[in-house]
Amino acid sequence: MTAAAVVAHGYTMRDLDRLAASACTYDRSMASDATTRYETAWSAIAEALCSAVEPPDWHDLFTVGWRAIYAEVREMRHLFGQRDKDGTNEVASSPRFRQYWTLPPARPEEGIAERLALPQIIAVLTETERAAVVALAVYDDYQAAADALGIGYSAMTLRMSNARKRFRAHWYAPETAPPVKGTDRRVGSRTKPLSTHCRGGKGPHEMTPENTYRRPNPKPGKRGERVCRACETERGKARHLARTAATA
Repeated sequence: MTAAAVVAHGYTMRDLDRLAASACTYDRSMASDATTRYETAWSAIAEALCSAVEPPDWHDLFTVGWRAIYAEVREMRHLFGQRDKDGTNEVASSPRFRQYWTLPPARPEEGIAERLALPQIIAVLTETERAAVVALAVYDDYQAAADALGIGYSAMTLRMSNARKRFRAHWYAPETAPPVKGTDRRVGSRTKPLSTHCRGGKGPHEMTPENTYRRPNPKPGKRGERVCRACETERGKARHLARTAATA
């Protein structure tokens, strides 16, 4: 095809060449070689020209060309993980790019295996053991679960112990289940009710669920100590004032 050959709407091959060259001249990114920028602009202009219903303006086609160059530049920078804000041209300089490629691969098979294995192992429990497990899950208290089942506290703990042993034997099979550490009591004491108010600070403060939290207990199977948030806030302010006074 000669340079004078008409492509569409009166535009010739020579016009396409001039439009693409003008788009390359207008481009300020200089992010790729001249041949790539020219071919990108030429292809976009030719496509816009041939798909136009009405004869397009010269400036409109020129705009299509340089916008195609910028779009190609952005796509390539994104592909190679180059930062956009500060103009860094280094490959893999984008934080999101590094985060994606350096994070350890997820292992969804573990969660899937647990969801498949749990109902299968629950099925191997006896009827009385399953009833004890469900009751404890509902009431979250051994005595309350025992009362709901109409059995004694000792019978409830025995059923849970047998259910736990049977469950762990199948869960860790064919390996031997490790020993259980600690005791699952669910409550601090059955003879001494929980305190309703704290004893420290400028209190007493009411030990409501919103005003309390439990410290982690390093001993397996043991619940952490209840802490008054209001007292912790007061102690934090006192420490801050003491440090401020010491540095004044």
